[in-house]
Amino acid sequence: MMRSACLAMSLLLSVQAQADDPDARGGKVYPDGHGGTVYLPLGDVSFTDQAVSYTPGERGPSGVHAQADQAVGLPDYTSPSAPGFTSLGCHGSVVLQFTDNVLVDIEGADLYVFEVGPAVEATELAISYDGEHWIEVGKIAGARADVDIAPFIEPGSLFYYVRLTNAGGSCGGRTPGADIDTVAAVGAGYRLSLDSAILFDLGSAVLRPEASPELDRLVEELGRIGGRARLIVEGHTDSTGSLRTNEKLSIARAEAVWSVLSPRLTIDESLVVVRGRGATHPVASNETEQGRAQNRRVDLIVLPVGDEE
Repeated sequence: MMRSACLAMSLLLSVQAQADDPDARGGKVYPDGHGGTVYLPLGDVSFTDQAVSYTPGERGPSGVHAQADQAVGLPDYTSPSAPGFTSLGCHGSVVLQFTDNVLVDIEGADLYVFEVGPAVEATELAISYDGEHWIEVGKIAGARADVDIAPFIEPGSLFYYVRLTNAGGSCGGRTPGADIDTVAAVGAGYRLSLDSAILFDLGSAVLRPEASPELDRLVEELGRIGGRARLIVEGHTDSTGSLRTNEKLSIARAEAVWSVLSPRLTIDESLVVVRGRGATHPVASNETEQGRAQNRRVDLIVLPVGDEE
């Protein structure tokens, strides 16, 4: 989870296929593993951040190519024998998560899947908000795949998880199945997550005095976007307590945070959504205290103007 001590955000950038001067716009150009390049408006923030699960298929890979964490972060493929990608094996799959950004629908391609290696192998793609309920996008080509999620989703939907399942019939060689270097969200917004332990006492929606420095820093960062982006303020709880209690608490906490932010920002309030999710969207297991602590949070999601909620 992105901790409050690490809050950092640039101006939200307009999405485009390429830029004459990417550095001036904050975006960057990356190799696609097949001799081409990809421009991403949000730069390094665009990529998946962690591997949630990995199920190698039949005749699965071995060694470093059987490690799911090779499929996250910046593209780093160099050769079939070097680290830098995860092989799925026949019918194998991997689930990857965005943590400091969120996938949304924009005009054109929304997602890049970097499938690398000498053999071009297809995958089945699915996306999810919570890692449990999936929308099947379908079969996508191997190599660099540019994916438009618009035909498969409701307008305004947000997604944090990507699942890739090998769909090719060729599963031979040292790295059988599709070889995944990384996945990037082109249509994306920033996600800032505030630890509720800093903001509130347990079970309370009254902001603690200790929350002030973190909220001050957040106001300074959010103030830079002005009216050029939409903002979602979203409260979350752990699974302790009843569904109704958690829903009410999460809404109250989101409203408490927004009550401090709103008088100090110039953002158009018609572009702001304040809501509570209760315990329905965890980012960690509720079976441990550490996981429950991560789930007690207030997320602020900054989205491009024009994405309807």
